[in-house]
Amino acid sequence: MSDNRRNTPRKDAFQVASLFAESGADAQECLVWDVSATGAQLELAPEVVVPDRFTLQVTAYEPPRRCRVVRREGRRLGVCFEG
Repeated sequence: MSDNRRNTPRKDAFQVASLFAESGADAQECLVWDVSATGAQLELAPEVVVPDRFTLQVTAYEPPRRCRVVRREGRRLGVCFEG
């Protein structure tokens, strides 16, 4: 996912975050590679099944963000923030 399709600049993040599915399942850890005002690039363990929409909690100091998957490439996801 080296091509930049976003209209807003990306900022390197390299942070561990928690992904929460709507189904109430346990949180899954992911790595946030980069983030912009409109979305992020995430990486997850290969066995993790990610729904098309979920909530992402990057830090305890930031509010959770609703996400929609826009691109899947192997273990990496491109997501856009909703609302």
